[in-house]
Amino acid sequence: MLSDSAVLAPGAVDARARNLRGEHVAEPPIPEPDQPDYAATAPGPLRTVDAPPVFAVGERVRAKDMSVPGHTRLPRYIRGHTGVVEVIQPGHVLPDTNAHFRGENPQHVYSVRFDSHELWGTDAEPFELTVEMYENYLEASS
Repeated sequence: MLSDSAVLAPGAVDARARNLRGEHVAEPPIPEPDQPDYAATAPGPLRTVDAPPVFAVGERVRAKDMSVPGHTRLPRYIRGHTGVVEVIQPGHVLPDTNAHFRGENPQHVYSVRFDSHELWGTDAEPFELTVEMYENYLEASS
């Protein structure tokens, strides 16, 4: 993705690795980044979300079991598992779309508490894990 966006020149990683091994090769010049017509709507990641949150504090939710191409902040070990919403955070830019220049797609963010046994089975140490999750990562628990 860094080469595709011209953040790194083709061959830059290979040249750097070779130099770290002591080969003394020329590194390609840093290119001018190739970004689509894209500008942030405001500084920082916080955004106003017009719709009310879909989920409520205390509600049981399931992390969607989905595979997405490219960047995501949805941890693989959480996918398909059920937790409880503890806090509703302010709206944030969704990194999954923003990193690929497909828009900010602001969403509510939820602090969701998972039991270790739900994630790793009955032999896991007993503890709770809280994960910050974007709204489109979640579905109602049935």
